[in-house]
Amino acid sequence: MGIVLLKEGIEGPLTEGQRGLLKVLEKETHLLIDLVNSLLDLSKMEAGMMRFQLEPKNIAPLLEQTVEEMGPLADAKKIHLEVLVTEALPIIKMDSERILQALRNIIGNAVKFTPEKGRVSVSARRADHGVEVSVADTGPGIPAGNLITIFEKFQQSIIEGSHPVKGTGLGLAITKQIITHHGGKIWQKAN
Repeated sequence: MGIVLLKEGIEGPLTEGQRGLLKVLEKETHLLIDLVNSLLDLSKMEAGMMRFQLEPKNIAPLLEQTVEEMGPLADAKKIHLEVLVTEALPIIKMDSERILQALRNIIGNAVKFTPEKGRVSVSARRADHGVEVSVADTGPGIPAGNLITIFEKFQQSIIEGSHPVKGTGLGLAITKQIITHHGGKIWQKAN
């Protein structure tokens, strides 16, 4: 609230430098709020207190939406991002918002860790009595030693020779909780 009041000039006119600092403060404040919300969501999920609104839905539109949202980031890195769904997918009971959150985390990680001019492919197919979604990329992959811990909170894979990528280490932990609460499984294939 205070940042908004300052930006509106309540305390007097601002210099260009002050406006720039307020933009940085506003961005950092939003990042902090997102972090706190992620921690609260994860705590609720781990305690079994998160409510899921399960409704029969098709996951294909959610895949398309997520890929569309990730498009600008992929374009900036010149990454070819595609969805491959070659068959009619069954209707499954899911909480669309939570599944979107999981898809954003997984596909976002693939785009984030794939080098420039790489490729990220998202595919979905019928599997048993549900749907299997796969994300493949031309990034370095997760080292074998991290495959067990990567879905735990505050864990991030450090890839030798690559630049560190900012993050909280909560995205995959939250994704695992969402998928598990839907009766599914999530795993990382070894390189």
